[in-house]
Amino acid sequence: MLKSIRLAILALIMLAPFASAVEAAQVGVLNQAAVLSESNAGKRYAKASEAKFKPQIDSIEKLRTELRTMEEKLRKDGQTLSEEQLKIRQLEMRRKVEDLQLKDRQLRVEKSEADNVEMQKLIPMVQSAIDQVVKAKKLDLVLDRQAAIYVSPSIDITRDVVDTLNQMK
Repeated sequence: MLKSIRLAILALIMLAPFASAVEAAQVGVLNQAAVLSESNAGKRYAKASEAKFKPQIDSIEKLRTELRTMEEKLRKDGQTLSEEQLKIRQLEMRRKVEDLQLKDRQLRVEKSEADNVEMQKLIPMVQSAIDQVVKAKKLDLVLDRQAAIYVSPSIDITRDVVDTLNQMK
């Protein structure tokens, strides 16, 4: 037990210079997801993306509704159907499920690709806005909000970055 106490004291002594350096550093925290969703550029993209993919989303929702209707009808009529009729309806439902899964997968892939293309356009602008805020606030370190358990609102620079990004053309 004495050995572990000595090791703990030694660790504290060795970390003391590091702790004072961290205390002196000006730190900011940034919620990158919020920057993208709250900025004007992010909102414009979200609106354009919604319009672009609306037909596919509507088609998927229509398939889901048809599938629910088929399931309800099968539950109601299941007792009165012959074995052959039951197999036919189950096969139709399986095909509908496969179609739904395929369309859903295609939508996710296309949306992901479109999101990645847009992110590549936004990254330089967001980085420029971050750089401007870092310079103005004289920060030494900026951490991602997700890496922190607790963040004091006084060091959160998310709103400043969003405002700076919104002022950029």
